[in-house]
Amino acid sequence: MKKLLISSLVLAGLALGLTACSQQSSSTSSTASSAISTSSTSSSQAKGNYTVTEQELTFESNGNRIYGRALLPDTDEAVPTVILSHGFGGNHEQEETLQEDLAASGIAVYSFDFSGGTGYEPGQSEGDMTDMSVLTEEQNLKDALSMIQTQDFADKNQIYLMGASQGGVVTTLVAEEEQDQIAGVFLLYPAFSLFDDARDRFASESDIPDTYNLMGLTVGSRYFTDIYNMDIYDHMTYSGPVHIFHGDADNLVNISYSERAAQTFPNATLTTVSGGTHGFATSDQELIAPTIASEILGD
Repeated sequence: MKKLLISSLVLAGLALGLTACSQQSSSTSSTASSAISTSSTSSSQAKGNYTVTEQELTFESNGNRIYGRALLPDTDEAVPTVILSHGFGGNHEQEETLQEDLAASGIAVYSFDFSGGTGYEPGQSEGDMTDMSVLTEEQNLKDALSMIQTQDFADKNQIYLMGASQGGVVTTLVAEEEQDQIAGVFLLYPAFSLFDDARDRFASESDIPDTYNLMGLTVGSRYFTDIYNMDIYDHMTYSGPVHIFHGDADNLVNISYSERAAQTFPNATLTTVSGGTHGFATSDQELIAPTIASEILGD
């Protein structure tokens, strides 16, 4: 399978030009934390026992055809399933190595292109970027979840959400609304700073233009108006297990945003990826895959 090649421009796009200012936690919720690095002596690759089949799965959302791809372990049994949401400007191939390792471990992985959410990497879904916002992507993910719940390969009691960068924000919002439908959440360098970024760019909502060049891609006004008055930490109510992975070398979304999130979710773990940037390298993906697979499979 083709590996995702992340250029410096893609990394900048995934970051959305987000502010990297530090945030202090105001919550007293308990949280577990750990660190992981490529020098760790624990297993560095998922020990896959399954061959993997790729299957195209599309669905409709907000009047648009949404393209998606499932990586399926070859088994006749229903298996735990992860729905992956990509970041701003990315596509369904984001974190490709992680997807492949999880599938080889016996976990189905479904990833899709957000409507209007791709750009730096080619996308196959309908929709214009000027119509896209976190809230339109929230509806896309909810519709993806509904579709996956009808698939024979998916264990309906073990459906997990995983989101990278902006996809982590979208995942957080859907997890709040679909609490009973989700077995757990995984967040990869989530872009919780994009709300501060919107307010830093524009002094008031009235200052938001009809279109705006955001890191080389053109978004519409709703991209900012939909989130301008939102506090994402108010939406971190999902009570199931949440595992956040964030690199300590991410200079685009400061890890402090994830540190605060880990204190805000009722049941969260934060793993610091030593040397990890915004967009995990192949080695980092290989490193975290066994942890995620173990938590899902109970190994």
